[in-house]
Amino acid sequence: EAAGLSFEERGRLLNHTIEVCQLLWRDQSASYKSDELTFENIHQMPKPVQAGGVPIWVSGTINERSMDRLARYGSGWIPWGDDAADVEAGIAKMRAAVADKGRDPSGIGVVGTVRVVRDDNVVDLTKTMASVPRLRDAGVTDFRIALAVPEGRRQATEYLTGVVAAFRSASS
Repeated sequence: EAAGLSFEERGRLLNHTIEVCQLLWRDQSASYKSDELTFENIHQMPKPVQAGGVPIWVSGTINERSMDRLARYGSGWIPWGDDAADVEAGIAKMRAAVADKGRDPSGIGVVGTVRVVRDDNVVDLTKTMASVPRLRDAGVTDFRIALAVPEGRRQATEYLTGVVAAFRSASS
């Protein structure tokens, strides 16, 4: 409301914005025409380092609009709701939905959450990382773990070094 935009049109406006950004990231001199925006010979520099531009991660449940956005623009998917709670089933549904839209889903990254396991209120890294192989085998490519990191550079570095070692051990 504050921006004078329709809540119902937010998805269409997001698609439009992504389309324009990808055009500017890709083309040396870009031209574009739509009902909302028209421009010719616009230059955007510097270009993103990654081929194709900045990776676009699409968040959402398996529904027509989010899967269309993922198939058209997405580098990765951030599931939520029931699809995040049962990420294995969510990935299978996402891949089928994206394939139905004509895109090979094999190159789409997926975020999965590693649940923290505590023993006597202390994080047990071995138990916490036990789900990593299952999530990886299901198709999770990027892992999210909510851990409290100690203050201070040395303490944080020591703690995170152990976290990374536990993750690498579980994922190899």
